[in-house]
Amino acid sequence: MEKQAHQELKKLDAAKSQFIMATQHHLRTPLTIMKGYVSMILEGDYGRVNQMVKDKLRFFRESTEKLIRLVNDFLDISQFQMGKSILKLTKVKPVELVQSVIEELRPEAAEKGLSLELQQPRSLPQIKVDPAKFKEALYNIINNGIQYTQQGGVVVELKKNSALEIIVRDTGIGMSPAQSQQIFNQIFERGEKAKEVYALGKGVGLYISSKIIEAHGGRIWAESAGAGQGSTFHLILPLEKKK
Repeated sequence: MEKQAHQELKKLDAAKSQFIMATQHHLRTPLTIMKGYVSMILEGDYGRVNQMVKDKLRFFRESTEKLIRLVNDFLDISQFQMGKSILKLTKVKPVELVQSVIEELRPEAAEKGLSLELQQPRSLPQIKVDPAKFKEALYNIINNGIQYTQQGGVVVELKKNSALEIIVRDTGIGMSPAQSQQIFNQIFERGEKAKEVYALGKGVGLYISSKIIEAHGGRIWAESAGAGQGSTFHLILPLEKKK
């Protein structure tokens, strides 16, 4: 029976690998092509386009980008659950990386009338991360603050002690102590208040962010004084030891 169970597990692992490859080929590749063609149309490669059509195409491109990000999240989850390393580490400047995420999300914050600020020390050392994956984790955390905040805004603060700390504070719906303990462990499960404020949330972002941070040897946790009191997310990333 033990041998049979082992064979079944191998079959399941092979099936999961095939699913990942199929998802990458049949979903991510066509979505990327769609996004590329829409960008070319907007840039005028196929002739002039009136403003009304441009507005619709921009909306289409944004929706496609969200789908690509969601597909990437599902692929990452599968890879992490299979115990595979998906990181390509390189040295980067943390301020530049965080700023790029903030600028990407600034239009969404502005659309809701929210502030989005960055607080940083005068200098920070470089960090060794997978830039694409780490940006994905930061994007999910900061975007979470924007989506679940109705008034006020989000502040991203960088600190350096024995490690790099990134703190994301929002003035949003907050959470109970139980929710703050479980928020990174559950997929697809959100509180009723969260569903009311942001009906389109998938319940995937914070889970995958925690796995990315853990894969970098870091830690992440959330704090809140309770419902309606906002939330604070702490992200700790070890710094390279000087030789």
